[in-house]
This record gives sequence, C-alpha cells and structure tokens, in this order.
Amino acid sequence: MSYQSKRTIVSIAAGVLLFTAYAVYALGERAPAPDNLRAWSATMLAFIGIGVVMIITVQIAFHIAFAIGIAVKENERDDKRIKRIFSVSTHEDEREKLIKLKSSRIGYTCAGLGFITALATLALGCQTVTALHILLGACALGSVAEGAVSVYFYEKGVRNG
Repeated sequence: MSYQSKRTIVSIAAGVLLFTAYAVYALGERAPAPDNLRAWSATMLAFIGIGVVMIITVQIAFHIAFAIGIAVKENERDDKRIKRIFSVSTHEDEREKLIKLKSSRIGYTCAGLGFITALATLALGCQTVTALHILLGACALGSVAEGAVSVYFYEKGVRNG
C-alpha cells in the first residue's frame, strides 16, 4: 500500500471518529435544545476546531511513524538514504494531482447535494437545526467519500480522460 493511501486512510479514520463523537454528543442528554441555534452553531464550530487540531496532530504522528517504519524496514543508520526514501515516497507528481482533482469532485458533489437537501428540508418546514446537521453530515460524508475515492485511485490507478 502506498504512502498516500495510508495517509488518507488515517485521515478518514480520524474524521469518522470525530463525526461519531459529534453524533454521540448531538444525540445525548447534554445537547442543546433544538431551537437554540446559537448553542448548536457554537458546538459545531467547536467540533470543527477540534477536528482541525486532531487532523494536524494525527498527520504529524503518522509522518513520524512512517519515517520510523522506513528506518526499521531499511535496517540502516544512513540518514541520507532514509531521507531520500522518505522524499521519494512523499513526492507529489502529476498522478497525485489528477487523483486529487478527481476525488475532490466527489467531495464537492456530496457537499453540494447536502446543501440542496438542507435547503429542501427548510422549504418543507423542518427545524433549522436539522438543516445544520444535514450540512455538517454532508461535509463529513463528502470528506470520507473523497478519501475513499483517493485510496481507490492510488491503489487501482487512474487514467486521464
């Protein structure tokens, strides 16, 4: 499995864990009242902030573990060779850019469909907090779908066109 696939899988796992924590909070007893949009907005912003910090921390830990894994696998003490292997593994080429473009299209499509669904729920008379949850869920689903498509393309290959 490639470096990019492993990195993406780790990010997907962290994102799913965070969204699960949000869902547990939102469905729990300590959740704000459905009509308290200020509290829900603050909660969502807090979880977004936690998510950013968590993703950064997870990526740093992953890079450290990946570098240690290369050093152990190579079983050498030559820092130049390990740096070269790490550099080659993490280098971004045209294939990576094409995969990012194709997978980001999936993520944006999910987010866009979530936005339309949230507007439809408001038009049908549902609570505003429902639309907020749909927006957040669509963004989370789009992120997971984007990661899954990226892993698929990294492992199975991608063609231009």
